[in-house]
Amino acid sequence: MMWPGNSPDLNMIEPAWFHLKKVTTREKGLSNRAEATRAWQKAWEELEQVRIDAWCMKIRGRIQRVLDLKGGNEYSG
Repeated sequence: MMWPGNSPDLNMIEPAWFHLKKVTTREKGLSNRAEATRAWQKAWEELEQVRIDAWCMKIRGRIQRVLDLKGGNEYSG
């Protein structure tokens, strides 16, 4: 399947970015690059496979919805 150029709802990495950002900034903002690097690496290492699997399972329904709409922009995730 050719991937739409700007479709975050169909991009498998988007839920991970959202989750990682939420986890790394939960308590406070990150004050420098080194702190941010450590926080993101820790969050990535602690990312549970079951969470990734759940995100992957949702993509089928999203793709089917876009196909049902014939690519129209009426889709909401």
